[in-house]
Amino acid sequence: MLKGINWIAVIVAVVLLEAVGYLWYAVLFVKPWTDAMVAYGHTPTMDNVAVAQSLGIVNTLVIVLGLAWLTRRLGATSLVASVGVAFAAWLFFDLTTQSLEYLYMQMPANFVGLNMGYQLVAYLLAGAVLGLVKVGAPKAA
Repeated sequence: MLKGINWIAVIVAVVLLEAVGYLWYAVLFVKPWTDAMVAYGHTPTMDNVAVAQSLGIVNTLVIVLGLAWLTRRLGATSLVASVGVAFAAWLFFDLTTQSLEYLYMQMPANFVGLNMGYQLVAYLLAGAVLGLVKVGAPKAA
């Protein structure tokens, strides 16, 4: 299943997404994120931050591997095609799954919106990296 995966692109995408995640939640939207967590009844702490970050990296790796597999299976080798596949994956799987947090778990809309926004950016960036980073010699014309 993982045969033919561009591991360099996967690693680049995972590192990039972790950096964007930090910027998203700890810099750009730290106040709305913290406020939403408190409104949901969760007090942000630094307990088990290493475990949470490690599991977050594994989660990001699984997402990027899934996108790499999907783009390869669909023959999406260009930037536009890879980003299109990533957007479709986000729309059909991530957006719908995260909508359940709002619909059934009654998480605040801004909390879910921040997560959905990050995931959209993450999927599009991963798709772009998968479409742009090519490994190996160029094919002969």
